[in-house]
Amino acid sequence: MSGNRWDQPGVPHKGWQCVDVVDLRADGESADDTDYATCQMCGNEKIRYVHVMEHPDLDENFDVGCVCAEKMSGDYEGPRRREAKLRNRAARRTRWLQRKWRVSAKGNSFLNIDGHNLGVHMNKFKRWGYRIGSRFSAKTYATKDEAKLALFDDFWAATQDDDRLWASD
Repeated sequence: MSGNRWDQPGVPHKGWQCVDVVDLRADGESADDTDYATCQMCGNEKIRYVHVMEHPDLDENFDVGCVCAEKMSGDYEGPRRREAKLRNRAARRTRWLQRKWRVSAKGNSFLNIDGHNLGVHMNKFKRWGYRIGSRFSAKTYATKDEAKLALFDDFWAATQDDDRLWASD
């Protein structure tokens, strides 16, 4: 349901909690191809970052934009911080392939990031894998770039809260 629910009786204005934030733009997708959401609280029709809000008095969650999430939760920093983290991840992932990858003696591309040695390699079946330190990916990929992006996703998941790793990229 869209439209303005701020004026609708029975819809609480306060006491909401954010349970998730979702970036609707798939990795590598253009702005024109993105399926944006509509804020279920104010009706704004072009929301990329959806804040999923729950309230103890309601059975359904509301998908809303950042400003409505702030008002509903009474938290005027958390929603912006969570959204900024998703924006940063998307921007960093876009730049990941353009980083200065070095080449090892064996011909494999690698990066050293604050003590973490990250690399991609081709296996005997001409498929690509990656490693973080001595931990190798379980899955293989058709291209080197696919392996590099999977490496980013894995490394980001493990280190996203370590600001010093991501400060200079």
